[in-house]
Amino acid sequence: MASSSSSGLTFKLHPLVIVNISDHYTRVKSQSLPPNSASAADASSLPPPRVFGCVIGVQRGRTVEIFNSFELLYDPSTHSLERAFLEKKQELCVYRLLSFCLFALLWM
Repeated sequence: MASSSSSGLTFKLHPLVIVNISDHYTRVKSQSLPPNSASAADASSLPPPRVFGCVIGVQRGRTVEIFNSFELLYDPSTHSLERAFLEKKQELCVYRLLSFCLFALLWM
């Protein structure tokens, strides 16, 4: 678990969060490539994809522990996030973790 300090707060970041974000980015990037572009030159000319997600954790005193995350569905045609998907994921997380005081942040 990585630990970082800023402004007197201590952050603990579980490896699962890093894996989830990396996996989401990799999936979005591979799905955005045209089917016939197998070369690295084609891939490097495209702008990097934007991915959105939510991290979940708890704050106890001056320690913030981020222990899970999930992707958010983004519609580039309307430049909006799918609200129903976010609400369902939040509902599932709260149901599983009722004993924690949860917070959620979006990543971009």
